[in-house]
Amino acid sequence: MNAQRQDTMTPVDIITVGPRNGHPVVQPPVLGGPEYTDYYLLNDLLTDEQQALRRRVRDFMDREVIPIINPYWERAEFPHELVPKLAQLGITGFQILGYGCPGMSNVTAGIVILELARGDLSISTFSGVHSALAMMSIALLGSEEQKQRFLPPMARLEKIGAFGLTEPAHGRTWSSWRRPRTRTAGRTCSTATSGGSATRRSRTT
Repeated sequence: MNAQRQDTMTPVDIITVGPRNGHPVVQPPVLGGPEYTDYYLLNDLLTDEQQALRRRVRDFMDREVIPIINPYWERAEFPHELVPKLAQLGITGFQILGYGCPGMSNVTAGIVILELARGDLSISTFSGVHSALAMMSIALLGSEEQKQRFLPPMARLEKIGAFGLTEPAHGRTWSSWRRPRTRTAGRTCSTATSGGSATRRSRTT
């Protein structure tokens, strides 16, 4: 028997075979497309706006990222050419309200991150560090002057937020660092110390 799944992305034929042990066995079509992996029909729970955004991000990843990203992995290089194209998506800043950010709900932000990661995990990580770790830290903890100074250009990806997560004694255990900061000649420098070791970080501001 053939039953057609109600999906706003692509209709899917679900084939029921059996019964086996008294229960019908559902065999999904073997087509390999990503639209065939929504086994719990979660897409049907999304609003029209969320579905449209999901398709837009997915189309971007399929068109702009997936065809070119593997050589960047092989060369251990960052795909700078994608930054202005990511900016045009209008997703940077995720849940932040104002300052040129989209003000997404948590669910919408999760959908965006999922679609970015589906295309390329490194692009998703870049977006997460920039929007969630760097921008959200400023949005939650920064002064109004700092928010006005940094968030709008970061939302346009004209400034990039990053986190230097290295430490010789403790690796990624960043919570154990001690980071005194000094500012000289327009540069903010910090020294992360832990377990008798020290490393310096600097960032132009």
